[in-house]
Formats: sequence, C-alpha cells, structure tokens
Amino acid sequence: MRGANRAERLVRKPIFPLVILCYTECMKKRASEKSEKMSETYAVSLLFDESSSEEIRVVWRKYAEATENAVLVEQNAPPHITLGMFRVESEKQDRLKVLFEDFAKRVGTTFAVDFSGIDSFKGKVIFLSIKNAGSDAESASFSRLKELNLRLHEIFLPQFEAGGNRNYLPENFFPHVALAVKLSSEQFEKGLSLDFPEVAELGSGKFSALSLARCHPYEEIARTSLSHDALTSFQRHANMAAIHSTGGKLETSLRSELFRFGFRFRKNDRRLSGSPDIVFPHYRAVIFVNGCFWHAHGWKSEESLIESGVLDEDILYSLRCEKFRMPKTNPDFWLAKFTRNRARDLRDIKKLLEEGWRVGVVWECSITGRGRREKIRSTAEKISLWLEEEYSVRFREF
Repeated sequence: MRGANRAERLVRKPIFPLVILCYTECMKKRASEKSEKMSETYAVSLLFDESSSEEIRVVWRKYAEATENAVLVEQNAPPHITLGMFRVESEKQDRLKVLFEDFAKRVGTTFAVDFSGIDSFKGKVIFLSIKNAGSDAESASFSRLKELNLRLHEIFLPQFEAGGNRNYLPENFFPHVALAVKLSSEQFEKGLSLDFPEVAELGSGKFSALSLARCHPYEEIARTSLSHDALTSFQRHANMAAIHSTGGKLETSLRSELFRFGFRFRKNDRRLSGSPDIVFPHYRAVIFVNGCFWHAHGWKSEESLIESGVLDEDILYSLRCEKFRMPKTNPDFWLAKFTRNRARDLRDIKKLLEEGWRVGVVWECSITGRGRREKIRSTAEKISLWLEEEYSVRFREF
C-alpha cells in the first residue's frame, strides 16, 4: 500500500507546476486585455459617396474572391481614405468626440479625387493611389488631403498619441484607398497579378462625409456629412474677398471688456508686423492674444532664435505655462514647427518695438479655466494701467 501511495504521489506531483503555469499565463492574458481596453486606436476618415462606394465595394469583392482574403468585406467599414489614427485612453473618449467635431467644421465642402492606379506596400496591402501630377485640377485634391491630414494632427496630437503606422503622419502621409489588406505572401502575389476591368473604371471618387471610428473591432462612433458647394467660382471669390480676419472667443471677450473700459482700437491691423489682434493707435501700443500650444508657451529652445538688443527670447517666454507640452510622437516635426513659430513671433515683436510700438502678449492660460470671466476682467484692468502709464515697460506679458 505504501508503495502504491508513493507511486500515486509521484504521478500527481508534476500537476502543481502546470497549475501554477496555467494560472500565470491566465493572469498575463487578463492584464494584457485590461491594458488594451485602457487605450484603443481610433481613425478619422473621409467616406466616399454612395455611387463611389458601391464601385469600390465591387472591387473589394473581386479581390476577396480571387485571393481568398475577405478582411475588408467582413469588417463592414465603408470605403474611405484614412486621414489619421490615434491611440486614445478610455477616460479621454469624450474629449475625442469634441475634437472630432471641431475638425469636422474645418473640412468644409465635398470634393473629389482622381485615382492613378493600383499600388502596394509591405507585401501585405494592395491599394488605389491618388493622382498627384499634371494639371492644377489633378493636384488640388491631393494637396487638400495633405492639408487636412496636417490640420487633423495639429488638433489631435496635443491630446493623443499617433496610432497606426508612419504613413499617416504629416511628413509621411500617403493617401490611398485600401483594396485588400492583411494578405499572406501567396495572397499578395496572386492579388498583384490580377487585372480587373472594374479597377480600370475607378477613375475618380467623391467624398460625402467624415467619420470617427474605433479600429479593432470596427465601430463607427460619429459621422458628419460634408456640405455641397453650390456657388460659382465668381460667387466664391466674392465671398472670400469679403471675409476679414476675426478673433476667436477669447479675443472677442477681451476686446469687449476693454471697450467697456473706454478704449477704442483697431483689430488685426495687417499694416503692422504680425497683424496684432488689438491695436491702440492713440497709445502707440498693440496686443497679441496667443494660444499657448501653437506659440509654445513655456518652451525654452536650446539656442536663441533672434539676436536682438531690443528683445531677448527669455523675456518673451518668462512666464511658466502648464498648457503647453511637446508632443511625444514625431518630435522632429513639432520641434521644427515650434521653432518656426517662435522665430516668427520674435521677429514680429522685434520689428514693432524698433518702430516705436509698445507690445503686450496675453497668453491663453491667463484668461481661461475656472473663473474665466474674472480673469478676463483682471487682465483688461492690467492692460488699462499699462496703456495709461506713459513710461511703462515697452514689452509686457499678461
């Protein structure tokens, strides 16, 4: 009996390490799933109109049947061109929708693109490329896609990390319409060898909407229809000529408060360097209302951008700011952009000071947040005192 019990224990003994191993793997899987739920990838895309979409879907089905790869058909995503992909934490999803609505207002009217033919990359994707050569009409749509991609990243990257691959980043953006994705080597070779007449007929496509969607699994979160431009070229030119540069809500609120204080001023005077937001000719003074992110408030560059006895860079950027942070994604792009913005700001202020103007800069962070109305009133009071003091400092931050 003792021998039997001993044999039984020997048989059972290896089970315990297996149990521990299974438990460990299970916990790792749960941790991984939890991590994935905390941050998901979302895409902002231009959707084609019904006619263009159906033509592209026909090609999708042809490739799916010939390559035995139906990923695009099965994911239920409409035909589109992706403008950008971003990793978003669950607690920031509400902010994601707000920024998407803000960007959607900037897209404007519908427009069409011309396709130049079939192309591929990474040995896994076959796509329709966008024509970008020849006449102005052909290159205009491609340029518009590039511009929208840049504007999207300017709005989203301060809040979210870039997702997807590098082809969606502004410096690498390559607009395309996917026809077959996630192909094996065999499927890829088979797909490239195909010659469908339906593909040749895909000469162009027109966009009808902008979409915000979760990528894996695909789920559309929001959609905004693009407006139709019914104006003639002459009407559009007349309308654009009648549009003058106007300030945002912060500038408008500050101007209103200064007006109540009895000050009269000009707005966005293009005759002056940098087109200052508020100009007080009587006091020979100007005010710039600067957004903290785009003007890199609080960021110290490694080298002085302008050598000037009138203005030193450290003076302009002496106030600390928590609203600005350098994006972690694509740092070279943002470093170059902020450096250009910084150089332009300093150049404009330097010229104004040399021409005898006093210059004030109101930073976004000083008049936003809790108690916004009181902050704007307080800033207006400070500007009032600065203007009335005949021998006040020539440059002042608020």
